[in-house]
Amino acid sequence: MDARAHFESLPDGGAVLFGALAAAARPVDELTISEWADRYRIVSGESGSPWPGPFRTDRVPYLREPQDCLHPDHPARRVTARWAAQLGKSTAIENWFGYIVDKAPGSMMIVLPTLEEATKFNRVKLQPTIDASPRINHKVKPVSSRDERGSTTSYKRFAGGYAQVVNAGSSKGLQMVSIKYLAMDEVTGYPADVDGRGSPRDQARARQKMYGDLAKEWQGSTPGYAGECAITADFEAGDQRFYYVPCPHCRTFQVLTFAQMRGESEAGPAHIVCLQCEGKILDGHKADLLAGGVWIACRVEEGEESVPEAMSAEAIERWRCDPCEGRCRNWQPSYHLWAAYAPREKFADIMARHADALNDAAKMRVFSQQDLAEPYDPGGLLLDWEKVVEAATARPFEARMVPQEAGLLVAAADVQGYAIKMIVMAIGPRGQRWIIDAKVFEGEPDRSDEPWIALADALQERYPTCGEETLGIEFAGVDSGFATDRVYRFCAGRANVVPLDGRHKPGLAWLGTPVKREVKDRFDRKIADVMLYPVGNYDVKTEVVGGIANRIAGPSEETGTWPRNTLHVAPSICNEDFARELTAERLVDPEESIQTSVGRKARLISPQKAREWKKLPGRKNDWFDCAVYATAIGWHLERRKRLTLERWGDLLITVHGRLPGAEDLFSVAEESPFERSRARVAAQSGDATPSRSERPSRRGRWNTYQ
Repeated sequence: MDARAHFESLPDGGAVLFGALAAAARPVDELTISEWADRYRIVSGESGSPWPGPFRTDRVPYLREPQDCLHPDHPARRVTARWAAQLGKSTAIENWFGYIVDKAPGSMMIVLPTLEEATKFNRVKLQPTIDASPRINHKVKPVSSRDERGSTTSYKRFAGGYAQVVNAGSSKGLQMVSIKYLAMDEVTGYPADVDGRGSPRDQARARQKMYGDLAKEWQGSTPGYAGECAITADFEAGDQRFYYVPCPHCRTFQVLTFAQMRGESEAGPAHIVCLQCEGKILDGHKADLLAGGVWIACRVEEGEESVPEAMSAEAIERWRCDPCEGRCRNWQPSYHLWAAYAPREKFADIMARHADALNDAAKMRVFSQQDLAEPYDPGGLLLDWEKVVEAATARPFEARMVPQEAGLLVAAADVQGYAIKMIVMAIGPRGQRWIIDAKVFEGEPDRSDEPWIALADALQERYPTCGEETLGIEFAGVDSGFATDRVYRFCAGRANVVPLDGRHKPGLAWLGTPVKREVKDRFDRKIADVMLYPVGNYDVKTEVVGGIANRIAGPSEETGTWPRNTLHVAPSICNEDFARELTAERLVDPEESIQTSVGRKARLISPQKAREWKKLPGRKNDWFDCAVYATAIGWHLERRKRLTLERWGDLLITVHGRLPGAEDLFSVAEESPFERSRARVAAQSGDATPSRSERPSRRGRWNTYQ
């Protein structure tokens, strides 16, 4: 009081203190994750995004509802996004991370398929987002190798929580922590089992047990194979939401499908046909389409009316249902989206990729998974043996002779109780394979030496090339499933012949890392060691079936070139019995009885069912097994030699010599028009200067197979 009497102008201390607190206090905004991202997130130019700067959900409006389901107050527990490539699956994770750091701190785990992808996600996506966004930049501890309390490339520490970036290939990162928020990206790339502890998805989900219904999960991925696709299984277990968009002409809401898409023609550019008015929906309409789109859950209870494919604006309100509410209350939200919805994807580009994939099983798999966002069904290829014989006869080549486009010879033998069967396969660039010889060595391999002697002689044969040289079998394999000890003894003394062990699990290497096995004599005494090579039968069979399908489809009508991965069979070899065995297996549901009638296609299998290759009743599959083993051996040999296109060219010249007038069947369509015009000018002027494709390679050979 004495001080105030002397300093009458001195303000009241309480008024100063509480006035300052009132000025500093601001109300907390209740924001959805989309609202938070629009207000605070900055997209870094380092991320590769076409839209650096402030984030705007309006550019990708389909992302709004799925990521808002991740809000702590939303009733959804798990959000599944089965989306095509480049539609914003990882963007949702970045936005969610920013919201957690700023508004709802807690423990978070981000799971990527491999260590490389986890590192790339941090460097390209997560860390640039942190650095560019002031709202969270100061809240996340900086990366420091000297400060244990700081962040690292795989561990982001912030007040009240952390985010750990791990890879699904190691169980170490999936153990010893409790997490509230789980984000899993590209789950179809996860291994089925990690370190003997089971699925990495199940391991990661087990980390959330302590949080119960407060835990949140996001999983987004392009699909994998039908019958074993994890993202499809969870999508179908959810409420199955599709994005309905209004037609710009009649305003009818509908789901865009590939069946509605039409390619560029004289009638106009590539477009999508409206289901109601048949009007053309063009690329220029896409912004309005996406802005007016509505997510509609298409799953209904058994016996209830199905959701229409097209409906009016009034009907939309009837079918519209927020996630985990109303008729959708019993399911978690799950979303499907394909490439036509991508803001910058052109319809013409989608059609071009589809046309390019029609005669190529490998490209069709990519198109199905990455563009259509649908699981690829390799078993859907119905190969009739009659068509295989017809294709071999229509475009014949000579047996027991190395085609001019092939530079390697491999062999594979299948041991049966009554005989040994062997094929010789020629290998060329771009996945081209030719079965040029097939032999049967009769006798009981487990009791008689005669079939083994005949096999040994056959492996020493040399086959004429298109020049004046001959080519021998460079690498061979023998199936060890029957008469195993006898197979080991046969291979032990031959450096270029190895025993093979077929493995039926998906995702294995075509020819894996060998393991040592003891070779014993007839008296069970060890006499040597042999290296047993595992073969990833599941995936190699898919490749072989695709190669047969490509042969049936034929070469490109425009260029005359064969698609990648084509399996050719000499007509003198491909008789009815051979073709029946070559097409004797299908990829089906184990509980399904395989259709044997020609022209009938096996039904689609539920994604929850594990699938496997099965023999057709009453057919042998010996030649099919031989083709599978030979394909795996050829794949291994090609990679062991590191055969780039340039090295392939050198190898083909070495094998066949300089063939006058010969053109490369696989690169004619890719030759530069400038090279062709230069060659024509040189021929007319008498200039002897060779073009680039005719000049000697660095190894001094004439290279016409660039």
